[in-house]
Amino acid sequence: MTNETPKILITAAGGKVGQHVAKQLSDKGVAARAGFHSQDKAAAPQPRGIEGVVLDFENPETIAAAFEGIDTLFLVTPGSPYAARQEERLLAEAKKVGVGRLVKLSGKIAEHHTVGFGVWNTEAERQIKGSGIPYTILRGNFFMQNLFGSAGQIKQGAFTMGPAAKKIALLDTRDVAAVAVAALIEPGHGGQTYDLNGPELLDGHAQAAVFSDVLGRPVKYLDVSAADFIENLKKFGLPDWLIEAFGVAAADAEVPGDQSSATVERILQRKPGSLAQFVRDHRSLFDA
Repeated sequence: MTNETPKILITAAGGKVGQHVAKQLSDKGVAARAGFHSQDKAAAPQPRGIEGVVLDFENPETIAAAFEGIDTLFLVTPGSPYAARQEERLLAEAKKVGVGRLVKLSGKIAEHHTVGFGVWNTEAERQIKGSGIPYTILRGNFFMQNLFGSAGQIKQGAFTMGPAAKKIALLDTRDVAAVAVAALIEPGHGGQTYDLNGPELLDGHAQAAVFSDVLGRPVKYLDVSAADFIENLKKFGLPDWLIEAFGVAAADAEVPGDQSSATVERILQRKPGSLAQFVRDHRSLFDA
């Protein structure tokens, strides 16, 4: 690892994907700058060769400082009604400093959605394609790491994420990061939009069966309607726009788009990690 000035900027570096992008770049001996929303996180110890900086999407001064000397960008903006405005600022700064490679973390897009994550992702992708910056877009499926939010329920023996029948190719964010790193440092990914999926199509009951098998105790999936799932979310004080977005996603009978793991396998030259491996790796979080 040299003491070179970082040329890669990771936005949302404390997120489910960004943290692994930073670690995997470090493991490859590639210097990078990791942008965090808070000073505390930016000042915390980072992997070797990773420089932590404050990057507040609403603060132009921190944006300018974070982008100084950068030529490659891993772009993540939180799914929200404010994402388009924030991304517009970041893209403007990227163009200003001459960024020549952009890897964007997006998500599944359903053409029939009029609100929620799919709409925000569509607008984000539109802005990127119109920016003139060479890009790679990563449309990730449902992250296995989202199940951390259900750890308390799983410890008690039952969990739910809405209707049980929907089959999802759950995806480990460590694999998302590995694809992102490839797109950031290897040739051949420019102008591509990749659908990223895990290796297995699992409905709710099949997910619960994996937890049962790995943990060695019964774990059930509670089959609830999308409407009941949303009513339960209201107990947690989430913003209305976020509850609405979760509701739209939960109501879909199927995950939109391709759910094959072929793209991940081709880029990484291996199969993506299974849900069973994920549970084994994080067993302490789910054990009763």
